[in-house]
Parts: sequence; C-alpha cells; structure tokens
Amino acid sequence: MTVFIINKNMMKKVLPVLISLSFFYCSASISKEIAWQLGAGIAEFNLNLYPGSTDTKNYILPIPYFTLVSEKLEIGRGIRGFLFKSDDVVLDLSADFGIPVDSDDSGVRIGMPDLDAVLQIGPSLEFLLTELRRDQIDVRFELPLRAAIASDIKHTSNEGWIMEPRFSIEKRRILKSGLAMKFTAGLKYATQDFHAYYYDVDPGFSTATRPAYASEKGYGGSFAKIRASWREGDWIWWTLLRYQNLNGAVFEDSPLVEQKDYYLIGVGFAWIFAQNL
Repeated sequence: MTVFIINKNMMKKVLPVLISLSFFYCSASISKEIAWQLGAGIAEFNLNLYPGSTDTKNYILPIPYFTLVSEKLEIGRGIRGFLFKSDDVVLDLSADFGIPVDSDDSGVRIGMPDLDAVLQIGPSLEFLLTELRRDQIDVRFELPLRAAIASDIKHTSNEGWIMEPRFSIEKRRILKSGLAMKFTAGLKYATQDFHAYYYDVDPGFSTATRPAYASEKGYGGSFAKIRASWREGDWIWWTLLRYQNLNGAVFEDSPLVEQKDYYLIGVGFAWIFAQNL
C-alpha cells in the first residue's frame, strides 16, 4: 500500500483554494440571510484504483472546510444550487470523481494507457419525502445525471454519462454540537463510453491473460454509503464508509474486473476558525 504524504506540490494546489476562501471571509459583507463557516482539516482515504480493481492507495490530504447556506445556494458536502425548487421537488447539482491511475500500479493494467482523473458533474432531480430543510430527518429520492470529464490538465475529454438513481436518509445536526449522519443507497447506469474508459482492452494491448474486451452501455452495479460526523465546538470529526457491488454489471466479464464487491473508507477532521453563525 502506497502512502502519499503532504508535500510542497500538494500545498501549491491547496493554498490558492485556502487563499480564495480567506479573501471571501475578509471581503464579503456579512448578511444575516447567508450563513457560512470557514476552516481546514486533514483527510485520509483508502481508495481502489478504479471500481473492480484489487489494488488500492492510501491518500493523506489537507482539506479546506467551507460551508455556505443561503436561499439559492448551499455549499458543504458538495454544491447544492437550488436552480428550481418546490415543496416536493429540488433541482440540485451533483458531483463525484475518479482518481488518476498509473497503469504500472495495477497488476492487470500493466502496459496499458494510464487513466486520467475523472470529474463527474451534472444536475440532480430530487423528490422530497419530508419537508424541505425543516425536519430533523430528511428523506428523498435522488436522480443525478452527470457528465464524465477526464483530464490530465493538459488534455480534457468527455468520457460519457452516468445516471445514479438512489434513496438517501439524512439525520441533521440541529444544535451546534452533536451527531449528523447520512445513508445513501442506489444503482449505477452509464453510457458505453464511460464503461469503455475503465474496462475496455484494445486488441493492441491484449495478452494471454488479458484478452481483448469491448464494453456495453447499461447497468454498472449498486452501492451503499454512510457518512457520520461529530461536532464539538469548532471541531468536526467524520468518517465515511462506501460499499460497491458490480455483480450483474454489463462489464463484469472484463479482464480488468478483479473483484465484484469492495469498500471505500475515509476519516478526517476539520477545525472551524471563522463563521457568522
């Protein structure tokens, strides 16, 4: 297992974000209609190189912490822009990511092209099963549709689309301190381009143990995840556990699929050093 420790290059990437958030804190006029918090912390993730890989890496990263709640926008565990909302329906933004992969780090991908980091982003249509932002327990059916954009900074390409119908149950933190939890479970569907990016083997890269393979569009597996956080004063500790199952996926026979179920684990903490709450 490889561990990536915080270094100067990583700090160069993180510092502009922290500086931008600090500028917002210093220059923005404080409005009673906008609640925000600013902080920083450390997170550690144990990630599979890609869904179905048995190879993992451990990442230790500095993480800026920023939340904002207004009538039209929420920034916290993602970005939620209320492009449209009613008492029963919300149109939000949804995002996810895939880490870059050096094929030499993957036993089954040796000799194949590397995988770039993949950003998934798009709208999410959500049907509220409890009153919006009023109940301690928030239950909803979510239907995100995201474009997959692969990039190594120098080059960018569109790698298809992902749909992820799911149910979520969230226990909100009503007081400043205490426990908050969110459980989500759903299914994955994607276009052929997206599946091909991870699971296709071109004939030129086929071997005796890695035959050529071409993916199809359709079902991409199921998942469940739970996130819990505890806040005490200006400190927040959190943990994340995600389970994914690829049984029945249209690409499950790809020679690049080494396992059909696996877990993702993350832990971290944040210190909030500025807020208007």
